Amino acid sequence: MCAGISFNISELTNPDELTQFFTPEEIKKQIKGETVESFYWQSKPFLPVEEDDGVHLYHWGNREKAWGLPKTGWARLESVQDGLWDRLKPKLIWIPSAYGFEKKKWFKTEGGIKGLKVRSHNLTRIYILTKKASQEFIEYTGHDRMPLGKLSLPIVY
Repeated sequence: MCAGISFNISELTNPDELTQFFTPEEIKKQIKGETVESFYWQSKPFLPVEEDDGVHLYHWGNREKAWGLPKTGWARLESVQDGLWDRLKPKLIWIPSAYGFEKKKWFKTEGGIKGLKVRSHNLTRIYILTKKASQEFIEYTGHDRMPLGKLSLPIVY
């Protein structure tokens, strides 16, 4: 899968968008040089999304049962193709990540990965699209799902 990503802060249209996810002290800890890291296990996980007017940040997935959105941070390509996401009118989006993270291993996401943007009432959420993992990805990370995009393994981050 992909439990975390890193991306270049210079890609953001407005770096101040980070303040909706972190306190100023947390921002200082989160930014590593020019790189920002986001992990699904954080209290407010987020993903960058490439849009017509630039790259913006959105909440990653959903953890609340009451919101009527899938309670996860990922969307299986097979379930999207089978129409299980149709009620949410998902929009295919591009997540401009430089690296992905899974089970303590970083891997390069050359150019980014694919995701879904969905809305329910006043909520917008991003889900990373996944597919059945290649044997190389399974051996490297130990996970049987991988994000859609061009990945390079192994990588030392």
